[in-house]
Amino acid sequence: MEEKIRKKMQEKIKNKAVYIGLNSVVRATKNGEIEFVIYASNVSDSIKNKLSESGVQLYEYDGDNEALSIACGKSFNISVLGIKK
Repeated sequence: MEEKIRKKMQEKIKNKAVYIGLNSVVRATKNGEIEFVIYASNVSDSIKNKLSESGVQLYEYDGDNEALSIACGKSFNISVLGIKK
């Protein structure tokens, strides 16, 4: 993942300007609230397909869902993270 994207992700997490979880992200993309989506490297193809249908830019995180949750500072696994506009 690009360093620019990683820094923006950290900034948005700090400001609580993110959506966490597939359902929240999909709902927010339909409402036009998402700038881009970051997903863990171990998500299923069906999730990738569902995200690609949303029409927003997608980035694959370098690690799995556990690594993404650590990067977000959460105690639960995160597979999909939407960055608010």
